[in-house]
Amino acid sequence: MRRWLSCRVLPGSIIALALLWPMTLLAEDFDPGWAPFVTTVSSPAVDKTILYREFALFHPPKDDVTLRVNDAVAGEYELRIDGALQVEVAPGGWHWRAPVKAGRHHVEITHRGGASVNLHLLVEVPLTAVKDGRINGYRIGHYPAASPTRPAIHQPPSGLIEVTEDMVGLPVSPHFTLGQFLCKQQPDHWPKYLVLQPALVEKLELLLAEFNQRGIRTDGLHVMSGYRTPWYNRSIGNVPFSRHVWGAAADIFVDTVGDGRMDDLTGSGQSDVTEARILQGIVEETFADPPSPRLVGGLGLYGPRPHRGPFIHVDVRGEEARWEFP
Repeated sequence: MRRWLSCRVLPGSIIALALLWPMTLLAEDFDPGWAPFVTTVSSPAVDKTILYREFALFHPPKDDVTLRVNDAVAGEYELRIDGALQVEVAPGGWHWRAPVKAGRHHVEITHRGGASVNLHLLVEVPLTAVKDGRINGYRIGHYPAASPTRPAIHQPPSGLIEVTEDMVGLPVSPHFTLGQFLCKQQPDHWPKYLVLQPALVEKLELLLAEFNQRGIRTDGLHVMSGYRTPWYNRSIGNVPFSRHVWGAAADIFVDTVGDGRMDDLTGSGQSDVTEARILQGIVEETFADPPSPRLVGGLGLYGPRPHRGPFIHVDVRGEEARWEFP
């Protein structure tokens, strides 16, 4: 059973905050990007403790958002949204209402000692903006209609994140960008749209840190497939309730060489299903006793094929599922 560190994070500290990381040492030259102080963001649509010094969250229009630094005293922190200083309504607390128009907003919370947390709050386009399966010429397809008998994870998302070409490199966390999760369809069409679950990003960050702790030195993971629109998911013959369609799954592998295939992790001179099994085993051990039910999910193993190398699938469906295609 894994032991998860729980502590109060002080300004300037690199120790993970409550419910974060097991009491093991990371590679000396790997920076996990932990937040220097504990921040929470809450609203009717979002309830998130911020684990990292940079993170993205997604809000519907007019969402009433509360941002709070835990255990703060008045005047200890300041918050700026798009460069404008915000009024502190409580010690370490502020309110913000998401605008009607979709777009991104930069939030910076700074301690008087200099440590800061940067958030990217993206206002979604309501799903009702999709007409005849398209929005601005981008094919979405159709999500299944809402139903009281269908599990919550299969209800349609409230909205879509609009991604313009200049947003591809926008960080959603210290080691992942928005562009890594875009659907592969319509490569030259802008804007694009996607759904992305913050819990998935958090899970990938935790895995990246664990890979480094286990001696697989890498500053990132190759996301072979992230979000899939219902239209694209259907076009490739995948199951209709794939977690990719809800932005809750990623097919990943380690690629430090940059050739688009899994690295040779064993030193055998080739990359095969053995590499995928190494990653599979680390995921199993890391989340055998997860710090949050939000991180529980599926784990799939895929061996190499002529057109691609091996990879693993991880998701945050809220229940365990396992499969292999070696």
